[in-house]
Amino acid sequence: MANKVQILDKIERNCRQLDIAVTRDSAEQLTAASMVITYTDAVIASPQGGIDDSTSPFLGIGIANPGKINIDTNPSTLAQYKVLRVVAGMANNIVLPAGELEGSADLLGMGQ
Repeated sequence: MANKVQILDKIERNCRQLDIAVTRDSAEQLTAASMVITYTDAVIASPQGGIDDSTSPFLGIGIANPGKINIDTNPSTLAQYKVLRVVAGMANNIVLPAGELEGSADLLGMGQ
């Protein structure tokens, strides 16, 4: 399964680099530009690769991780659209109140 804390760490770091206001609410939740962001693990019937994710802190980040990033607010400000852009770079599906945006396996820099 995903290293959701590390994924949220990367989102937090990338937002801070863009001067977007970020607050870490807990290990598994952050608020960026007034939008609450959480991560939901995917349910995988038969995991591929056979490597325990505790082996490396980097496993589970990127394309091999089909989890979803949840945002509680539809973007309406420039800062919120910037947050959406940062989150989209994680190659995961993004769930917004208006619907779900599917990630792309072809994103450059996936897994950062």
